[in-house]
Formats: sequence, C-alpha cells, structure tokens
Amino acid sequence: MKFYDPSEKIKTIRKKLHMNQIELEGKNMTRAFISMMESGKRKVSSNSSMLLAKKFNDKAKQLGVQINLDDEYFSRKPYEDAKIYCESELAKEISHDKYEELLKISFDFKLDIIAMKAYKKDADKYFNEGNYEIAFEKYSNALGKLKELKEIDEQSYVYNQMGISKLNRREYEEAIFYFNQAIFYAHKEMMEKQIIEVAYNLAKAYSNIKLHNESLKIIDKYISDEDGLVNTDFNLGVNIIFLKTRELYYSGKKKEAVIKYLYLIDLIEDRNNLLLIEVFNDLADYYYNIANIQESLKYINLAQRLEIRTDKVLSPKTLCTKAKIFFAQGLVDESIMILELAMNISEQVKNFASLFSTYKELAIVFKSLGDLERLKEASMFFLKVLEKYNKSEGKEFALCNLVEIYISQGNEKESIKLLKELEEIFENQ
Repeated sequence: MKFYDPSEKIKTIRKKLHMNQIELEGKNMTRAFISMMESGKRKVSSNSSMLLAKKFNDKAKQLGVQINLDDEYFSRKPYEDAKIYCESELAKEISHDKYEELLKISFDFKLDIIAMKAYKKDADKYFNEGNYEIAFEKYSNALGKLKELKEIDEQSYVYNQMGISKLNRREYEEAIFYFNQAIFYAHKEMMEKQIIEVAYNLAKAYSNIKLHNESLKIIDKYISDEDGLVNTDFNLGVNIIFLKTRELYYSGKKKEAVIKYLYLIDLIEDRNNLLLIEVFNDLADYYYNIANIQESLKYINLAQRLEIRTDKVLSPKTLCTKAKIFFAQGLVDESIMILELAMNISEQVKNFASLFSTYKELAIVFKSLGDLERLKEASMFFLKVLEKYNKSEGKEFALCNLVEIYISQGNEKESIKLLKELEEIFENQ
C-alpha cells in the first residue's frame, strides 16, 4: 500500500481525472498557488484541501465515478493516511496476511499503537482458531509494544491470554507466571471482574499440576462471593463453584465436595448442560470409588442421557466410568467394548489426556484377566495414535507394559529394544 505526500496526491489525481491546473483555479486559489502546492513548494492548508477535494469530487462525478475525497485529504501527510487506513482495516474481520501488511505499514511509519493493535487482534484470531503457539508469540509482541507505550490498561488482558495459551498447551508452570502478572496489572487498574476471571484461570493451572490446596487458596483469596457472581455472570460463577468443588474433592474433603456437587445440580438445572455432565461424571466416579455401584450407575446414566440430548459426542470420561462399573458388576466383555469405544472417541476428538486415562483402565482390565495378547494389541494401538499425532503423554507407560509382555514371552530382542527406547525418553526428560 502506497501513501502519498500532499503534492503527489494533487498531481496523481489531477492526471487520473485528465484535468489541468486551470480547472482547479478558483476565487481563493490561483493557478500559480496550485502549481506551488503541486510541486511541494507550498504547504496545503485545511482550507485549500477542502477546495481541492470539492473540485476533484465534482469532476469525478461528471465522469460518472465516485472518489469521495474528504475535506482533509490533501492536507494530510503520508503517516496520517497510513494511520487512517490501518484503523479502518483493524475495524474489520481480516486475514493473517492483512495483519502482516498492517504491521509492515506501522513499522514504516512508526505507528506503535497500530502495531500493538495489529499484534493483539492477530493474536486473538490465532487464539480463536486454536493455534495457541502462534497466538502466544503475537500476544508477546503486543505486550512488548504496550510496555514501550507505557499502556497499562491492556496488559492484564494480554497477560491473561498468554496464560490461557500456555494452559491450553499444558505448559502449566509458565501459565501460572502469566496469570500472576495479569492479576498484578488488573489490581493496578482496579479491574474487579478481570481479577476474578484471571484468578479462575490461575486456580485451574494449579489444579492441573495437582496443587489442589493452592488452587483453593487462590479461589478463596480473590473470589469472595461465588453465589453473588452467579447472579451477575452465571457461567463464570458456576464454573468457579465447580472448580472449587473439584479441588475440595481432590484435596481429600470428599463429603463436603459431594454436598456442593448436589447443590450445583440444583443451581445449574438446564442452563449449562456441558458443566452438568461433568458434575454427573464426578459424582459417578465418587460413588464408584466407595463401591456404591447403583448410585454410580445412576449418575453415569444421567450424564449419558444428557450427552445424547445435547447432541454431544459421548464423553470418553463418561464411557470410561461406565466401563469400570460394568467390570465391577462382572460384565467384562461389555466393559472392554466400552473402553475400546472410549479410546476411539478420544482419538476422534483429539483428547489425548482422555486417551491415556482410558488406555490405563483397559490395561488394568486385561492384566486382571491375564490377557497379555489383548493388552499388547491395546498398547500398540495407543502408541500408534501417539505417533500419528506426534504426542508423548503415556508413551512410557505403554512401553513398560510391552516390555513386561515381551519378558513374560521370552522375547529378549524386543524387550532390550524397548528398554533402550525407554532409556532415551527418561534421559531427555
């Protein structure tokens, strides 16, 4: 995109419209004056710009074209036109390539605010597309510009988005750093709602690294009125209550957690089916672990019915819990069938954490049955999926299972080969 000096604008448009300087003359603008403006020897004032714009717009209209030059067009310098163009483009839904074009313009004309906005909006686009790695890089660039400009009010948002990007990439320790920074800047600007949202994300990050007491501390420190929050932002409020309930459960306060789970069922009703499915799944898991199979089955069936009703792909977690219940009831074949289905769905929806947890349950079943061949098949399938998607979580577990199988079968060659592969994995960790 090229932006012209005032003198170049006059010359370019005059030639495009096949006009001579005489046609631009008027009561307050002589031909000599026009010539001096066109050669760059005289500055184009706001008044002269308005007169020129009218002359050119009228001529264009006679020719049957619309150029719509505004009154200030000829008095603006290139960097001012560049800024207007960029701001106009930033207000639209544009492509990543267009953002790159705007960034180049912003660098050429030293438009730091434009550069910051372009980085941030491009980052948002990558984030919404699920490309968290590039989104993080773009947010980082936006943050750099914000710090150069000493703009504080946007920094909490950008730090939070950087944290979520890390959270979604399972880089939890780094996510914690960015969420803490987001809270710091939200405090500076007294952004109460932002503090609550970031605190929720920070608590989730601690939860993912199994620091459940730390997660609870964050919720209690920054979110004092959960029920009040439900009235102002229902989804955020119930998600926070759900996270706190789950953290209570995993920190050993299971009975207290169950009371809150039951409260959540009444609170949510039919306003957030996806969260309600999670509540039913957690309750099913709780009752399974205390050997109350009937109650466990009740909640897993509720979860399954709700998934079907909401046209949601059956959750691998729901299926996995149901399979465990069936196994406890002696329905072995049904249990295996459901676990294998859960593994296939996990691959389909690319939920690799769920794929691993389901594979572990399947391994427990096959080991308890002494069925090493089927354990071998399941392990090979699991490793094949990991390789296909370039994932590694659970690889050591599957390799250890295969080593045990090959040792029991007297296959020394395969055992040594896999042990070397395991050794390389542990060395690189």
